Amino acid sequence: MGYVISRYSSYGRSAAKAFQRWLDRAPRIYAESVLGTSAWVNQQTADENRLAQLKDYRSLMAMAQEARKPMFLLRPADGAIGGHQAAVQECYRDFEVLAEEIERRIAL
Repeated sequence: MGYVISRYSSYGRSAAKAFQRWLDRAPRIYAESVLGTSAWVNQQTADENRLAQLKDYRSLMAMAQEARKPMFLLRPADGAIGGHQAAVQECYRDFEVLAEEIERRIAL
């Protein structure tokens, strides 16, 4: 079905340089290792095999484990206050897009 890039650190709206080179390698490695193709993958176009790119949502993972709920459902009562609440909302949107993409691919 595809792959998900996860736990990369971001700087602004894009991946930090240290992670970007790994993100750039993923399409080719997936194509070779999983699909068994040696087709060249254009880095300038969207990779049709990538389902989503989920960043490292700061300390939400630890909070979610403590609260025993998904990161995208954390509330202020769980400790997600201030900037954490914005990260929870971003996380929710990212996982929603992933779920919609999986649903779209299943329906094909």
